Amino acid sequence: MTEIYLRLVDLILTPIIMLIAIMLFLRGHDLPGGGFIAGLVFAAAIELSILARGAEATRERYGPWLAPLIGVGLGVAVVAGLIGIYGGGFFRGMWVELYIGASKLKLGTPQLFDLGVMLVVIGMAITYLLRLSEAAEAATRTPTAGEGGQS
Repeated sequence: MTEIYLRLVDLILTPIIMLIAIMLFLRGHDLPGGGFIAGLVFAAAIELSILARGAEATRERYGPWLAPLIGVGLGVAVVAGLIGIYGGGFFRGMWVELYIGASKLKLGTPQLFDLGVMLVVIGMAITYLLRLSEAAEAATRTPTAGEGGQS
């Protein structure tokens, strides 16, 4: 059974950690950060949910999305590499600049590749953490050899 304070921490910190992961992703193609670290930070937010609610409740909430998330991430990363062929070489960086008011928004294939990496890392890390949590919960439920109701 989880403690009430852990559920409260989960309720408050999970959205904040997810926003930090998105910020790391968005700044990653120009500054330190990117898809891999953003995926790990996002998975850490979900791990907080696993600790607060339990592996079974988290699997019911996120489980159906994990395998498709990994597949979409791999597809996006491959597409980012193939777009570069249009520009003259595999994985060649191609950029589009959009102007929104006085701000310039720069989007490109490196960011698309980072998105694919982020999705794969999120899917794989959460799958691993859920399996690890389920194994730990199963180990605590099974009685040891000395227990079992015999006196």
